[in-house]
Amino acid sequence: MFEKLKEKLFSRNPKLPIFINSWNNRVIARKDEVFDAELLERAARMGKKFQNAPVAVSTSFIVEDMEKVLKKNPKIYGFITENLKFLDDLLDYVGRVKIPEQIISEISLIKENYSYNYHHIIAVTALSTRIARDFFLDDDKILEVAESCLLYDIGIGHVPAHIINKIGKLSDKEREIINFHPVYSALLLAHYYCDHNHPLIDTILKHHENLDGSGFPLKVANNNINSHILKISDTFDALISARPFRKFYSPKEAFKICEDLINAGKIAPDILPIIYSYYLFIDQYPED
Repeated sequence: MFEKLKEKLFSRNPKLPIFINSWNNRVIARKDEVFDAELLERAARMGKKFQNAPVAVSTSFIVEDMEKVLKKNPKIYGFITENLKFLDDLLDYVGRVKIPEQIISEISLIKENYSYNYHHIIAVTALSTRIARDFFLDDDKILEVAESCLLYDIGIGHVPAHIINKIGKLSDKEREIINFHPVYSALLLAHYYCDHNHPLIDTILKHHENLDGSGFPLKVANNNINSHILKISDTFDALISARPFRKFYSPKEAFKICEDLINAGKIAPDILPIIYSYYLFIDQYPED
């Protein structure tokens, strides 16, 4: 998978702006190390010393929390909760995903320390899994999307709290640290799965990359459809969620912003109409 990215990576020599440790403080990568295929390979090798069998997400707190988050916000997630079969199907898909137990520990740390980011992961997983169900109609692909959503932001838990919780404008250095979180997630995935070529690394690395090669952190063209499902779900949920530093957007406003990104050639046009179909009565939502 990384053969396609190597030339781009090596030409840019992207350096990690912070240390990356495992959930129990084993050093995976050091500050200023160059992110490349060799670093991923090393992270995977290190993980083999502590490898655990994957566990079903249904055995963790995640599925129960997902149901609570969705039911608590019927105006936003009513397209899932208003139909019990849709909700049961969604929770079943997510519950069937198997991930290393250490990743559940990573998610638990995010839950404890960054409540917004945890709820965001839960919501993006729900929305992306629902989209995948309607887009692919194939169980394996749906489960793959659900799995990638549970993994994509685990790197955010390694960003210092004073940056994540900052209300004012971020400095350039702080923005760089946050923008590198897909790289942190990829390193953690390689480490916990003990596989530097895991197919989900590409999806996770690119979830903030654009079709036209802009975006971050690597500035590579994103033609990964799973990554685009994740990207637009991530963008849409972030827009309709309140943050300390800005108001939330209504679904109608969020659609307009996403449409502008499509028109600018940033994201794949195939996914937004599916989300729009969930909000057919969009005019009933207030603008503020």
